[in-house]
Amino acid sequence: MKTMTKRIVSMSLAVTMALLMLVSALPAKAFAAPATGELTITSTDASFNGKEVKAWQMFSATATADGNNANYTLASEWEPFFRTEIGGAMAGLSGDQLSQKAVEYVTGLGASDSAGVTAFAKKASDWAKEQQPQLSGTKTATASLSGDRYVARFADLNYGYYVVSPQTGSTDVTEPIRGTDAMLANVVKATQNVDLKSVYPTVDKTVNGGNHVDAQVGDVLNFALTSKVPDMSEYTTYVFNFKDVLSKGLTLNQNSIKVTIGQLELRKDVDYSVGVTGGNGADTKLTVSMIDFKTKHGDKAGQDIKVTYSAVLNEHAVVGMDDAKNEAKLEFSNNPGAPDSKGESTTDITHGYTFGFDIRKVDGKDKSALAGAKFQIRKKGQAAIKLIVENAGNDSDPAIVRPAKQEEIDKVPSDAVDTVTTPASGKITFKGFAAGVYELVETEAPAGYNKLDKPFEVTIEAEYAADGTLESWTLNKGANNTAIEIVNNKGALLPGTGGMGTILFTLVGAAAIGYGIYRKRTAKTVA
Repeated sequence: MKTMTKRIVSMSLAVTMALLMLVSALPAKAFAAPATGELTITSTDASFNGKEVKAWQMFSATATADGNNANYTLASEWEPFFRTEIGGAMAGLSGDQLSQKAVEYVTGLGASDSAGVTAFAKKASDWAKEQQPQLSGTKTATASLSGDRYVARFADLNYGYYVVSPQTGSTDVTEPIRGTDAMLANVVKATQNVDLKSVYPTVDKTVNGGNHVDAQVGDVLNFALTSKVPDMSEYTTYVFNFKDVLSKGLTLNQNSIKVTIGQLELRKDVDYSVGVTGGNGADTKLTVSMIDFKTKHGDKAGQDIKVTYSAVLNEHAVVGMDDAKNEAKLEFSNNPGAPDSKGESTTDITHGYTFGFDIRKVDGKDKSALAGAKFQIRKKGQAAIKLIVENAGNDSDPAIVRPAKQEEIDKVPSDAVDTVTTPASGKITFKGFAAGVYELVETEAPAGYNKLDKPFEVTIEAEYAADGTLESWTLNKGANNTAIEIVNNKGALLPGTGGMGTILFTLVGAAAIGYGIYRKRTAKTVA
């Protein structure tokens, strides 16, 4: 019995020793030696393009081949963070003891993206920006080859647990967890991809409710710049400015500018200021700057903020060109610790076009140019359009006309006319018109020619791409660079009295009367 007991004890000891040897061997076999990997921060938000991203290694790591498990060691530069910022039981620790407690603390924060992990990431990022431990790298986000994503890629990072901090400026206020400007990332395999949760301020610009418009000189166009009030909770002050550019083909109506947050209309020079430069044949630059934005509107995060205004298409717009193109972007605070640090959103663009056409008045037989034809132009079924004659033309050049602006129509005396005349060249250039169907009405034909008996139709059609840019436009279903010929025919003389036939009859009658008198005289002589 004793012998059996000894054998059992010996066997147990052998098994125990084998297990101990197996356990001690596991780390060497299961966990690979320190290695490097690639960390890619990705966003579909175009505003991420050009933003800087910084990374700090908080823990070094050795990981299993599949990257599903890892052992972590706290970086010495991060020991003060855990002792002072986290504190508690870690306040008096250092070395391996602090490292073990730090791993346990982070592990206990919860699942990925939980509120505790998000808050910890922000605290760690803020500390790193202030204390500036050694950086593992700084990268700038660029567009991917496909152009639909924006990436900041860190190559050859030592395996570990990283605090990653993109430039700040999140506007995501989704509850219970808003997007933050700080992330935590494991690099424990060859490649690691992390989707950026920050949402940067953006602006959406529209013209007449869309991304493009075609218009007539004198038309009033309505613009809107729409964004969202950002989360300013991390800031003491916050810069938020709309920066807009209007082309030389647009005249801004400064009195029409209005700014709203939700249903609240803000007050000029109290809640916002307006700066305008340029115009009069040059681009107009408009800046709408928020005043004390954090103090007055910090509680409205996530609400729409909108700037609206109107502008008139003017005589500087160029036919067929994107001359009414104008663009807007935002300027905003992007670092809570640096009040003067500002970032910019991507630019949003609207597109505007105006069109025109040439006519040539010609003889119906020899196609020679005809001067003196008078025309009115109108949208089909509407009244004649008031026009400004920019050039009366001559024997080689066309007359050049465009629609009159309202201020030109209202001017006393006014230069606006509703009838234009072909010069010796027979040509008129009509410019500054929107797409649509127009009627040319001849009110007076050249001398010796018959007037057109009905209006001559001109149809301008335009096709646009999804982004609002002009793809093509046609004139009466044909090329838009060909002058339209309008023919007049000479008037034929109608039958009437007083011609050669009347003279002939008069002469014949006179001869007959004379012959009668001659006969009477002859008869008397004979008698």
